[in-house]
Amino acid sequence: MPEMQCLEKETKTDGQEAFCFRAVTLEDKELIESYTKPWHLGCSDLSFANMFIWGADGKMEFAEKNHCLYIKLDFAGVPMFFWAPVPKFGAEVDYRKAVYDAVEYMRNAGVEPTFRSVWTPFRDKMLEACPDMYSMPTDIAWDYVYERESLATLRGKKLHGKRNHINKFLANYPDYEYKKLEPALVGDCLKLYDRWMEEREDAADLADEKKSVALALENMEALGLTGGTIFVDGELRAFTVGERLQDDTQLVHIEKADAQIDGLFPMINQQYVLHECQDVLYINREEDMGHAGMRKAKRSYNPAFMVEKHLLSLRDLTGVKGLWGREEKEE
Repeated sequence: MPEMQCLEKETKTDGQEAFCFRAVTLEDKELIESYTKPWHLGCSDLSFANMFIWGADGKMEFAEKNHCLYIKLDFAGVPMFFWAPVPKFGAEVDYRKAVYDAVEYMRNAGVEPTFRSVWTPFRDKMLEACPDMYSMPTDIAWDYVYERESLATLRGKKLHGKRNHINKFLANYPDYEYKKLEPALVGDCLKLYDRWMEEREDAADLADEKKSVALALENMEALGLTGGTIFVDGELRAFTVGERLQDDTQLVHIEKADAQIDGLFPMINQQYVLHECQDVLYINREEDMGHAGMRKAKRSYNPAFMVEKHLLSLRDLTGVKGLWGREEKEE
């Protein structure tokens, strides 16, 4: 692995090791996963692919310090924050010091120290080491997890509407074709994304998402991603991309479809599960990010459970508005 240049300018004068943050690159996959994979993470955030595709342009950077992995996040409209430090599995780590090193960094940066999207096992670990901290659930970041069998069959009264949409799609487009997402189809997927974006009133706000979608599609093999597509009348009209998060869980990162075709979203959802997720028990479809429309859609699939995440801070932030920017966004 080539030596990476540290982009972090912070220096220490007291002899303590400084943080050395740098961008997440493909060359860092093995290193980052040496921290995350042994914990058998049930949450989507610490997937390397998630960090690589959504953390571009400095939105996420990582550092190693004292046998811990740190992820620093800096998104527009939200003060810079950290995820929970991830200790090297099996290593002796002073976890209280690890947490407060990050606190000091955030204080020095002039932001209120907060640790966000903290998966419950790491919340418990942080509170054990730092009982003086406050914790609050943040359902804006909770992952929706479904039984694979439920998404594949859509059986039951609660999913009756999904079956109706798929039946309507099949009646209108009996000659549709499902194809595995191969490199030759990446250009068609990006063209579909451009058409989808043209129909959005918030298209100007989607430039970052487009870059992330392109990073995922153009680096599928290196990231260990799989994908599926649906063709209607010979034209690619839907695609989805995901990865194996754990042995029993598939994680879906991206799903786009032509909204003018009734039933196409539930169709690509079901077909990807049927073709690319045969040997898992669960499908993690990530969080709703506070979008009212996305929350309604994800709840309508009757999740088996949620992967809960929390915000930890040095003071009680319950009731404080704007912690995530605009908490509720219209789809």
